[in-house]
Parts: sequence; C-alpha cells; structure tokens
Amino acid sequence: MVKLLVAKILCMVGVFFFMLLGSLLPVKIIETDFEKAHRSKKILSLCNTFGGGVFLATCFNALLPAVREKLQKVLSLGHISTDYPLAETILLLGFFMTVFLEQLILTFRKEKPSFIDLETFNAGSDVGSDSEYESPFMGGARGHALYVEPHSHGPSLSMQSLSRASPVRLLSLAFALSAHSVFEGLALGLQEEGEKVVSLFVGVAVHETLVAVALGISMARSAMPLRDAAKLAVTVSAMIPLGIGLGLGIESAQGVPGSVASVLLQGLAGGTFLFITFLEILAKELEDKSDRLLKVLFLVLGYTVLAGMVFLKSLGWTQAKSPGPASPGGECCGPGHCLCTRGLPGPGCAPDPLPRASEHCYFLKYFFLLNVYQSCVAMSASA
Repeated sequence: MVKLLVAKILCMVGVFFFMLLGSLLPVKIIETDFEKAHRSKKILSLCNTFGGGVFLATCFNALLPAVREKLQKVLSLGHISTDYPLAETILLLGFFMTVFLEQLILTFRKEKPSFIDLETFNAGSDVGSDSEYESPFMGGARGHALYVEPHSHGPSLSMQSLSRASPVRLLSLAFALSAHSVFEGLALGLQEEGEKVVSLFVGVAVHETLVAVALGISMARSAMPLRDAAKLAVTVSAMIPLGIGLGLGIESAQGVPGSVASVLLQGLAGGTFLFITFLEILAKELEDKSDRLLKVLFLVLGYTVLAGMVFLKSLGWTQAKSPGPASPGGECCGPGHCLCTRGLPGPGCAPDPLPRASEHCYFLKYFFLLNVYQSCVAMSASA
C-alpha cells in the first residue's frame, strides 16, 4: 500500500513537470524552419499515435476488466445478480459525458472543434494532405490566411502572424483541457495495483505532454507574456495531480458508498480515454495522408506494450495459483506460498502473495517505457 501511494505521488509530480515543460517550451519543439517543423511534426504525430495505442490497451485490457471486477463485488454486497453489461454502460456514459462537455464548450466558443487542438501538430503538412488547410501554421486567426512557400528554407513564422490567435479561444481551450485532465487524474488515483498505475502513467504522460505542447503553441500564437503563460501552464498542469488526489481520497473511503463512487468514477474515466483514443487521436492522426502505415505500426506497438504488461501479470497470477501442498488454516496456491483463509494463518502460510513474475518485471518495464517516452521527446526537441 505504501509503495502504491509513493508511485501515485511520483506520477503526480512527473505528469505535472512533463506538462509544464511541454507547455513552456513550444518554440523549441516546433522550430520556425519549415524542414525542422516537418520533422518535429512527424515525431510528435508518431508519439501521439503510440499514446493512442497505450490508451486503447489501458481502456479495454486494464480499466474495463477492473470496473467489471469491482462492480461484481459491489453488487454482491447488495445480493444483486444481473447479466446486464453495467461496466460497459458506465464506460459509455463517460464517453458521452466527455462528448457533451466538448460540444458544450464549442457551442459557446463558436469556433472549429479542437478539444485538444492537435491540429497544431500539422506544421509542415504535405501539399494536398487533408490537414493542409487546417494548420495554424498556414493561417492565423480564422479566415486570415498566411502565405508559406512549401519548399522555402527561410523562416515560415513571425511573431506578427502568431499574435493573431484569439485569447478567448486560448482560455476556452485551457478550460477544456483542465476539465479533461481531472478525469485522467481520477483514473490514476483510483487504481489499486502498481501495474495499472504504471500503464496509465505512461499513456497519460505521453498524451498530456503532447497536449501541453499544443497549448504552448496556442499561447505563442496569442503573444501571451511569459509570466501569464507560466500561470496558465501551471494551472492546467495541476489538474491531473488534482484528479489523482481526488481519486486517492475516494479510494481510501471505507464501505459501500466509497466502493460505488470508485466504480462509477473509474468507469467514467475509462470513457474519457475512449473519447481521446477514437475521436481525438485516431480521427485526427489518420486523417493526415502522410506516414499512415507508420502511424498504424506505432498504434499497434503502443497497444502491444500495454497488452504485454497485462499478459505478464496474468502469467504471474497463474503461477501464484498453481496447486501445491496443503497447509492447515490456509489455501495453498504454490510451493511455499499459501493464501490464508478465514484469517487463520497456518504453517508456512503467507497472506496474499504478489505475483512473482509481475513483481520482478515491474521496475524493468517501468524504466523501459519511460526511456522510450523520454527518447521520443528528446528527438522532437532536438529536431
């Protein structure tokens, strides 16, 4: 329990600084030179697609089974039995709620839908691509085009053109991201297993850092002073730690109300990831005609990494539950590892053994995924 709490606190700090760094260094990541901007756009796009695969596996291989399991426990407390897919329904309610929130904001904003504003990654789009005319680097305020020569090697951006972005649009974007991030933080804070915390952290860190880069570009376009930009970046970056803190408080609540709240919020958060994956990441990334097969490869790679972690964990539980010699007062699940029942420890009985294979691979997988992510960010920064 202490290790899990420490892991969540580290996630809070890590995501906060990743988002803060991404939002305050957009000019370094997206260079004004066309060729460098194109390379940066490609790297960010592949990272975003990889994050989509991570979210896909997190939603269907981790969160949904966890919601089913918790829901079954809650229903058993009330002696309720049903075959209705409640877990899937809660997940879709979270999806519909996120869609409603986005459309509500867009209704008052009266601008082109861009909940996470990922079209900011279209800098240097290929001529004739679906996203060529949507790039903020090809136009300033709505309806005002900027001329950029596709093969020019000179600076394609200027502060005069960047300053045409609307401050109202920027604030509405920041509000949408803040509300969005709270639910992502809730999903992290509600987890009860280290494996799921790590998998969610990787997905959230990759996605939210890219989102922070988009926010930073929007701040640069509006010519916002550095002090005001820092305040806005800190506010948005603090939303995921806030969500994690709320999740920790709900998870620590005892009794049926706490369990019900945990199930509902975790299911709603899963719907948020569903929205991010299909309507924000895949819809925008696969619309671009460039590097389509490479994006699909990174999508599958992101899914495979998380699905592999879940598979290794299931192998660990299978080994822990293999039959072994019986022990008085305990139910043996392997040689030397007996699960105590009825609170009566027997000889050689150990309470709730952790899956050994999963335990041994925990930190190795964590550092591998973190290094992959840091390498992608470093490549985009140096491009």
